[in-house]
Amino acid sequence: MDLTALHVQLNNRLPLGICLLNAEYQILYWNDFFSDRTGQTSATAQGQSLLELFPQQARYLKKKIDSVFVLNNASFSYWEHQPHVFPFSSSRPITGEETLMYQNIEFLPVESEDSIVRSICLVVQDVTELASYFLAEQQLAARLEQEHAELKALNDKLSMAQSQLLQSEKMAAIGQLAAGVAHEINNPVGFISSNLQTLQDYATRLLKLTAFYEKVISKTGNDTFLALQRDTQQRLQFDFVRQDLPELLSESIDGIERVSEIVKNLKAFSHVDNAQWQYANLVEGLENTLKIAANQLKYKVEIHRDFATDLPEVYCQPNQINQVFLNLLVNAAQAMAHKGHLYLRAWQQDQSVCVEVRDTGPGIAPEHMSRLFEPFFTTKPVGSGTGLGLSLSYSIVKKHQGEIEVRSTPGEGASFTIMLPVAGPETEASAVQ
Repeated sequence: MDLTALHVQLNNRLPLGICLLNAEYQILYWNDFFSDRTGQTSATAQGQSLLELFPQQARYLKKKIDSVFVLNNASFSYWEHQPHVFPFSSSRPITGEETLMYQNIEFLPVESEDSIVRSICLVVQDVTELASYFLAEQQLAARLEQEHAELKALNDKLSMAQSQLLQSEKMAAIGQLAAGVAHEINNPVGFISSNLQTLQDYATRLLKLTAFYEKVISKTGNDTFLALQRDTQQRLQFDFVRQDLPELLSESIDGIERVSEIVKNLKAFSHVDNAQWQYANLVEGLENTLKIAANQLKYKVEIHRDFATDLPEVYCQPNQINQVFLNLLVNAAQAMAHKGHLYLRAWQQDQSVCVEVRDTGPGIAPEHMSRLFEPFFTTKPVGSGTGLGLSLSYSIVKKHQGEIEVRSTPGEGASFTIMLPVAGPETEASAVQ
């Protein structure tokens, strides 16, 4: 048996899928692993586009293959991120059950003598058994976590009388932690953000300069210069870099802005500002906060006011009370997917001044009502909220020895009412006297 035939036989007996592609995504060879699952022999598959044979995953495959050709480095597709790149079935060894194959895939560069990648090799590994064990463990962990959550919910009901004290202690501890974290990461976040903005400007200028040079060379009509330009751009994969660079910088800037927003929320949450206690008009504070939040409110809500006249001033920390108003107003606006109504009401009740913020959004699900003021709990999509706004509001109102009440009917909106004693907290009032 000659060596080539031996290699082919070995490739066909390996429990791996092997597929060789050129730069046009055309199949040069694949082994029996692919043939058995597609019904096409290596000979019939040869010359066909892999992307056309597997259109469902063409975009993902193209991105992986292009990265190998551009960067001259191997790439890897792990089953947890892309479980079923190729729609192959796998037979379970014990039960014989047919199931969709979980796959690890390596994308390996195949170099020619001039060290330029001319083709790549896809190596597909069937990891269905391993994935099944892993997923089974995850399901078991999920069941245990659910049982734990049910036990915790039962315990929470039994300890209802103690929950307010525990909440206060938790807020103090997390506030100290948040202050430390915000202090440590604020400076590096600042200079990274500044550098990224500058880098984006530099990149824009360099790309404009490159485009200018291209125009100049094109206007010369010199075949030598034009050929040199094309060769250099191809070797450096310049078209790919020119398209990808602005996107990379934009994504990085978005990410650092998100971090900056989290740091800002952490600072507010930890009460790093030492606002002075004083008498303040809550309606004026609410009106000032509306101006600050106007950007987020003016296109989304129609505001209705119902403020009682001659309301007494309240002894408080105005900056922090305004922060509570801001959190409630922004939350209400974000809760309404389309334009809605925001009803603001202020009145005196016994020795307290009450302020209500009511929206016409979708309301709050009953199962979320008990967790609204937990730190880091949020019903917003990932990346849209830190879960600190209502926690901060709860902490501030409690520090003022006030109350915050929530009422909601799903589909009809939600209402938050702040009740603050006119004289302020007893400790502050006695200190003034």
